[in-house]
Amino acid sequence: MLLSEALEKISYALRGLDDSAPSVGTEEGNYWVSLLNDKKNELYQDVKQNWSSIFGVESIGTISASSSLVFDLPESFLGVAGTDFDDVNGSDAYIIMTDGTRRDVKIVKPSQRGHAQQLYISGMNPQTITFTKEILATDDIVGGELFLPAYYLPDDIALATDVLPVPNPNWLVQAVAADIAYSDIIYEDKAEGLNAKANNLYRMMTSNNRRGSNGAVRTMQYAVNRIRGTR
Repeated sequence: MLLSEALEKISYALRGLDDSAPSVGTEEGNYWVSLLNDKKNELYQDVKQNWSSIFGVESIGTISASSSLVFDLPESFLGVAGTDFDDVNGSDAYIIMTDGTRRDVKIVKPSQRGHAQQLYISGMNPQTITFTKEILATDDIVGGELFLPAYYLPDDIALATDVLPVPNPNWLVQAVAADIAYSDIIYEDKAEGLNAKANNLYRMMTSNNRRGSNGAVRTMQYAVNRIRGTR
């Protein structure tokens, strides 16, 4: 759905055919666009959801010799795949070496740094990713390129021809219309119904996002023997 179409649908939800939708660039249109972007960001910054639609792989930088190599992460970085940094649910970055081969590098929590070469994410504005071990000029990873599979926040929409970057654009339309209705006495009687529609569409989005492996809970494996007499 294009931004121009979304503004029309929001207008229909609030006003029916009583008035025309505002255009991008007008005061009211810019306010509606701002709400669309706010709702888009709220959707993707929800830590309880990993949306497959925003998963991607970004090049982070070229590796050089350093006692503590650090790269700034893109402002759009939200988080790595998995709910924890462990062998079952965690995430690996990887290096494409100068000879074209790939080497995976484990991402760990800063407090869990080990003896092997690993990565950890820390800081804010910007967040950074750091190699835990010194990289010598003779190390074979020097000159390689670091890639980070992760979730990245889509750019804000601004132009009438921009496509709404959400799994279900109708959810975004209803959610924004509900927000407008709650804050405007003219439309407040429609707020509850619009919010109910938005919530129903949200539940459908999350169910669809959990299909397949994404969102499926995997059981943690423990290397211990069962206690005799227990199940």
